[in-house]
Amino acid sequence: MTLAETALSFLEEDCLRFFKSEGAKVFQQTEARYQDLLRGEDEPDSAAIQEHLRRNLFPAMAFYQTLREREISQEKALEYVRRETRRAAESKRERMRKLAGFPFTYRLYRMTVKRYMKKFFPEEGWRTEWVRWDGQEIHFNLHRCIYWDLTNAYGCPELCCVYCENDGIAFSGLLPKIRFERSGTLGGGAQYCDFHFLNTACREREETQ
Repeated sequence: MTLAETALSFLEEDCLRFFKSEGAKVFQQTEARYQDLLRGEDEPDSAAIQEHLRRNLFPAMAFYQTLREREISQEKALEYVRRETRRAAESKRERMRKLAGFPFTYRLYRMTVKRYMKKFFPEEGWRTEWVRWDGQEIHFNLHRCIYWDLTNAYGCPELCCVYCENDGIAFSGLLPKIRFERSGTLGGGAQYCDFHFLNTACREREETQ
């Protein structure tokens, strides 16, 4: 698998734009680092985790590590990676908007979210605590996350926050039917990542009563 097949499929184009004459080298180094990360990690049994590593986690990590190796400051490197992953999150936001266009969006989301989490965020990589799952709110906490585990293992825990930030961008596509809220993340120093999906129709009815 190459970077062109990942969530950062546009990275080569952006490297050429950001770094001008050095852009091709930056991208080539990032591609080589990505391949090193793929080879260096034992292939997980879970197909879902393989997908996370190949498509999302390792591409951004490879870009970040390449920039740091080129003596770009941590702050600046994080900003470059943030810009790229934000583009990927915006694509996911557009897919979420399609879901928000359906009638009974919250009900549909509630019916499918547990099955979705079990399939795409399996217990091999995430430890999920379901707190609330009713007509007003879906709330779960992640006490373990493979993104947090691996950014620590590869010596770049500061990168984890960039992945976390994109949840808010992606889930904003569920508005106005569902509002996403969060108070903290593992990457930001909290004890867990909390996910709250609020049924805005219920909230509006409560406020008018």
